[in-house]
Formats: sequence, structure tokens, C-alpha cells
Amino acid sequence: MTRTLADALREGARRLGGPSGRLDARLLLEEVTGLDRAAMIACERDVLDDGADRRFEALLARRATGEPVSQILGRREFYGRTFRVTSDVLTPRPETEMLVEAALEALPPGGRVLDAGTGSGCLLLSVLAERPDATGRGFDVSEAALAVAAVNAAGVGVTARAALSQDRFETFSETGFDVLVCNPPYIAEAADLPADVRHFEPAGALFAGTDGLDAYRVLASKAPGWLSPGGAAFFEIGAGQGEAVAALMRRGFGAPCDVSVLPDLAGLDRMIAVRTGR
Repeated sequence: MTRTLADALREGARRLGGPSGRLDARLLLEEVTGLDRAAMIACERDVLDDGADRRFEALLARRATGEPVSQILGRREFYGRTFRVTSDVLTPRPETEMLVEAALEALPPGGRVLDAGTGSGCLLLSVLAERPDATGRGFDVSEAALAVAAVNAAGVGVTARAALSQDRFETFSETGFDVLVCNPPYIAEAADLPADVRHFEPAGALFAGTDGLDAYRVLASKAPGWLSPGGAAFFEIGAGQGEAVAALMRRGFGAPCDVSVLPDLAGLDRMIAVRTGR
């Protein structure tokens, strides 16, 4: 097979189809050629060598089964840094970056941050990378996820300030954190999900009972004990869950506290912010 980069990209996009087909094909083609987007444009009339073409076809075949591009490449960009991604962790998503922004704003000098259900570690590690004065802990029930988080901690240069441990929402008992960030499971078990999510991302990080709120019920009872007086907690939520989760947090944290439902850039409920009194 002899074809130019432009031909390979066009055919790959057609083969994958859908709204992300061209982007996915471009990312896979960049992977096998070692070219970035600008170089791809400049070299679009160059002939793709046979070895790269075969590798591109193999990656397209994997993507056509629904395997996420992030898992095929083994990485994903998040908050300006590259994080290792495997099938053992959720793929970091752009909307989750708002938790990092909120944590950075709330974290006092020399503060401690907790990432409950850390997965890839992208929340905890992004905060620590931005704040060299801070320390933190991430815990997860999955040993495999913690191994990914450890690789990512080394990759962003914060291993010495990021403690990682295996634990559960129900049993974690360390106290004295200034900020909590958490992207828990929040999808109802019967929800209709895209194949690349349902079949390739870890079910334990996705599903939370029949209404998607099981994890929040536990967090509402346990998270207040993890924070120092005056601490803040930020939870990612799914669309339409804002008022239900806010009510759980108001009951769990009690008075005095301020609970807000915040939207993402698409205007959908995305984050619950809890600010406690001193």
C-alpha cells in the first residue's frame, strides 16, 4: 500500500466515522509517524512508509472495536501535563480540570490535599505540581490504579510530596486535610454508555448503584472527618445530580457549611463545592 499522509488520514477518518473520527485518526497517525499536528500539515503530501502504514492500520483496528484512544496511546493530556493511562483507570477528561482550579484556589500555603479514589492521580498530582509548597495523599481501592498513579507522580516530579495508599471511602480514616478533591463513581448501573466507556474503562470507577448516588452517600458521612476546620471539598458529579448530591452533603457536613452546585462550560451540573466553617 502506498499512500500519502493526507490519504491515510482521510481514509482513517472515514473508517472510524462519528464526530471524533478525524481527530482520533489524526492522533493515531501522529503516533506512528512521530509528527505533531503542524508537521502533519506540512508533510501531508509525503508518502507514508510501509511500516508506519501497517502500524496505523493496527491502531485503527483497535479503535474501531471501541478501545479509547487514550488507552491505545497509553497517555492523556490533563491540566497541561501528560498522564499515563491504562484500562485500570478512568481517562482524565477536560471537565474534571475544574476541580483542580477549585482546589488551587482553596488550598492555603503549605496545605494538605486529599484525593479520594485517586485513579490515575491526575487531580492530586496536578494540584501538587502547581503548588510546590503543598503535600497530599491519594487513596484508591485498586492496587493497579495506584501503580499507574505512582508512575504519574514520578512523571510530574512530585513523588516525594504525594503519598499513595490502598483504601476505601468506607474505611479511610486519616484527618487534617485542608482540601478534598474527589471524582467518585456516579453513573447509574442501567445507564446507556458509549462502548468505549462501558467496555474499556473500570466499572468500579464508573457505577454507583441504581441511581448513581451510592458513593456520595458514603462520602457525605465520611468526608467531613477528613478535613481540618475551615477545609473545603470538591466533588465531581454527573449531569442532573446537583441538587440530590448537594442535599446529601448538607446533611453530612452539617452547619456551618456552604454547599454550591457549579456548572461546567457546557452549562451542566459538574461539581459540588463544600466550604466548612472553622
